[in-house]
Amino acid sequence: MSLSYREAIRNERLNAVEVVLATPFIVLVTQYVPVLVTRLGASPLLLGILTSGAALMLTLASALGPAWLRRVPDWPRNMSIPLLLWRSVLIWVPLLLLLPAFQAEAIVAMVVALNFAAGFSNYTFTTFLARMTLSDRLARLVSSRWTMLGIGMAVFTVILAAILDALPRPTNYVIACALAFAIGMVGFGVLRQVRPAPLDAQAAARPRARLRDFLAHPPARDYLLITLLAQTAVNAPGPLITLQMVRVLQATDVDFGWYLAIFWVSLAAVGLVVPQLIERFGNARVFAIACVGLGLQLVVLAFAPSLPVTWIAGFVGGATSVMFQVTAYGLMVQCAPPEKFEGYVGAYSAAANFAIFAGPLVMSALTDAGLPIVTGLLITAVARAAAGGLSLRMTPQGAVEKAPAT
Repeated sequence: MSLSYREAIRNERLNAVEVVLATPFIVLVTQYVPVLVTRLGASPLLLGILTSGAALMLTLASALGPAWLRRVPDWPRNMSIPLLLWRSVLIWVPLLLLLPAFQAEAIVAMVVALNFAAGFSNYTFTTFLARMTLSDRLARLVSSRWTMLGIGMAVFTVILAAILDALPRPTNYVIACALAFAIGMVGFGVLRQVRPAPLDAQAAARPRARLRDFLAHPPARDYLLITLLAQTAVNAPGPLITLQMVRVLQATDVDFGWYLAIFWVSLAAVGLVVPQLIERFGNARVFAIACVGLGLQLVVLAFAPSLPVTWIAGFVGGATSVMFQVTAYGLMVQCAPPEKFEGYVGAYSAAANFAIFAGPLVMSALTDAGLPIVTGLLITAVARAAAGGLSLRMTPQGAVEKAPAT
């Protein structure tokens, strides 16, 4: 069963609305919960567990995603169950703030545990995303989601910051989490209205795909290697960027806010033109340009003599990040064995999440051992550019990706 043009456009519009409504949840969990546990007295080790432990749970759930899909093959249930479990973070955070002690430890343990559910919802969405529109409109769908994410992040970061700063704890988090949960539930209702093309009966009944199946398929094998390198290089310098901004350049919260604001505005703006770039140059070439640009972002940060120069890095980082994310998904669709697409999504997601787990952990350890921040930024800049170069040699060069059979 395939979608009509009208159904595809409807799904794209619903996706654009849903991702904006999901951003308050994303802002709280990814930006303000780490700040909260830091203020509650979390040690550097506990903060590391929050980041790397969550990524490890995502990796495990991604690997189990195909089995979950075989058990619950229909879109609404497969998406709803883990997503609602993951969104319950917004209920647990205010409740755990009422504990008399060990608040930070309890919040970290809860977030890490519920990331297991997040991994299943991420797997489901990644699998069905290619079935939400027509094959020649897939880049538009992915790009529009990132554009709307950028807009939502820019808006709700400011709104939630005002609430958290204006009220005492835990009242501020009760109100912020309640607001984010209410908006997120509206978004959840919108997401349930999306009607992707269903899995065909043969896809749902396929035997479990094994790693050797993907290693025997050169495009799939090569792109898994590129994913490991690219995602490691993209995520590893995260702690270094914060250290460079705060410790070296002495950035205040407002200064750092300017950098992030420019990043998200740039991401939203450039997301509008990424589909046209892909149509003209193909996923692999735009992916390579994005990787080089992401490397340039780190070079600018490494040698920035003053904080205003970091705004250039923010602009370059936002523009190339959306190019990277859209083409990374497009290349995954292109390189997957068509008859084992669902299993390949699990392998791809596991590789990406493992890189998110390992990259920052290794780079933080090297920095603690004495590696200069500038050196770490330059090493990862080279790795980002190298991933782009490999994509030109090891992936298909077609301009339009092929959606999995439905």
